[in-house]
Amino acid sequence: MSAPGYTTPLRADTFKNLQLNAGILLKNCTYSSISTTAALKSAIDLAVQGSTSAFGTIVGATRGGGSFTVSRELRQPEVDGRRYGFKGDTFVDSIDAQLSTTLVEITPENLLMAFGTATSSTSGNIEVLKVGTAIDTNDYLTNICWIGDIADGRYVLICLKNALNEADISLTWTDKGEGTLPVEFHAKQASVSDYDTAPFEIVYFTPAT
Repeated sequence: MSAPGYTTPLRADTFKNLQLNAGILLKNCTYSSISTTAALKSAIDLAVQGSTSAFGTIVGATRGGGSFTVSRELRQPEVDGRRYGFKGDTFVDSIDAQLSTTLVEITPENLLMAFGTATSSTSGNIEVLKVGTAIDTNDYLTNICWIGDIADGRYVLICLKNALNEADISLTWTDKGEGTLPVEFHAKQASVSDYDTAPFEIVYFTPAT
């Protein structure tokens, strides 16, 4: 009998590749000029501390982690004589990328972001939010990004461009608990002529050796 474990995918690098913890969510994040893991860590630290850094704005604490989902609508045309599936016979009709999480920081900024079409006005110590009934191009976030840790010290960044929350607004509160606000952001193409790539990207930041 062979020793146990010979047919498992477990390797020396397995535990280095694990994605750890819930990560953080930022809106309107500018990361294209960041070229090192150290620079990314510094930018994250500034954002967490509430700095006016142009890197991006922390959305807030979450509960239950989150998820990144890419749904693709694939089509295989019906053609006379076609009996099997063939390489090259499949077309991508649409791609939908989304980031979902549940927020526990119920701020005016988060509610504005969740509604998308909402506006805010302040008079003295009172801030009033009103929700519009039409979606304008200015209602889309430049992007919404999630940044997570990899066990070996890398960071992974997932960024949805032109993002809009499409979840119903459901603010839930409980006795001896905290209010929660689920959000589900979807990425959008920049224009009707933007067909070359889907409106999201995944970036790995690897520490210098």
